[in-house]
Amino acid sequence: MHPAKRAVLVVVCVLSASTALAQSPLNATISMHDNLTALSTSKKAVTVVLKNGDSYRAKIGTVGDHQVVLTEPYQKEVFDVLIPIDEITALEVRAREP
Repeated sequence: MHPAKRAVLVVVCVLSASTALAQSPLNATISMHDNLTALSTSKKAVTVVLKNGDSYRAKIGTVGDHQVVLTEPYQKEVFDVLIPIDEITALEVRAREP
């Protein structure tokens, strides 16, 4: 194999492996509270889906025992949102770059 082709193949393999090995920031073995706490340190935007079907795309602010503060919600960046943790049914977080 030509050295240039080999170098391109190695780069493609390395990039593919690093994408495949990317860890999800979510952990199914811990509570919603603990997942929220872990996400609050990353400062990534997440989508929080509630039992009533509403959802908020925002950053996780303070996580209390029973409530969470969402900061900088999408298209309402000057507001914060206070949500009871037991009303959250799902979290969506970008785990990998396309």
